[in-house]
Amino acid sequence: MIVSHFPNNLPGNASLVYPQVLDAIKKTDTLVENSMDADAALIWSVLWYGKMRPNKDVWDHYRAQGKPVIVIEVGGLLRNATWKLGINGINRDAEFALNEYMPDDRQKKFSIVLQPWKHDGDYVLVCGQHGASEQWRNMPDINTYYKQTVEQIRQVTDKPIVIRSHPRYPEQHQFEGVTWNRPLHVQETYDDFDLDIMLAHAYFTVSHSSNPGIHSIIAGVPAVVSEHSLAWDVSTSMSKWLSKPYRHQWLNRITYTEWFADEIHIQWSRLRDYI
Repeated sequence: MIVSHFPNNLPGNASLVYPQVLDAIKKTDTLVENSMDADAALIWSVLWYGKMRPNKDVWDHYRAQGKPVIVIEVGGLLRNATWKLGINGINRDAEFALNEYMPDDRQKKFSIVLQPWKHDGDYVLVCGQHGASEQWRNMPDINTYYKQTVEQIRQVTDKPIVIRSHPRYPEQHQFEGVTWNRPLHVQETYDDFDLDIMLAHAYFTVSHSSNPGIHSIIAGVPAVVSEHSLAWDVSTSMSKWLSKPYRHQWLNRITYTEWFADEIHIQWSRLRDYI
């Protein structure tokens, strides 16, 4: 199989794992650069923004031909320490070879502790998403999304609502009774933000498909998400009764969507037969 990658369309943190991905592919297949005629493409993320904007042309071209697109992306569990490698998308839309053997002790490697479910909170937290992502392709404009979400929340609770915009897609509109929260960068990190502080006092969260849904579930805060989110299997519907399901099997499962750089070759070997 010939796999084409596009080294000019990478973010600043790519050096932490990209060489390891290329090494893994070269051991099993032929790797070329910037070709639109290969058997498969390798791109970074499906966020069509900044240096990664040209990847949309690659994505559209290969998917229109029915050819697979291998997508690498920063992890959501241990950001910039773990990485996702999937086929034809990200999050729950991607193929991660989760039907392969998955021992139930992988989550220990992540040292993640599931917090007890919370039964109350000070506000409902709505987490925004980047409008230039392929994940947002069938969604309304972000202002309409926020407005509709606020209306839905008002039908089930009178608690205050806090809207937290995406760190790289800052939006702020005027909605009565709504407070806006701007993500703050955590010092001495590449691009971590202070979501944990907001989750500490949240009653439940609402997000589409991005990482806040996962972090909400881990923090014991019920999460309303779409079916595109990796938190979908343990999420809740937006109602007066919030679901708080068993989470341990789910957590172990999603640790098989993320890999440390020195083991990313394992995920490539798992994925290879799905291409």
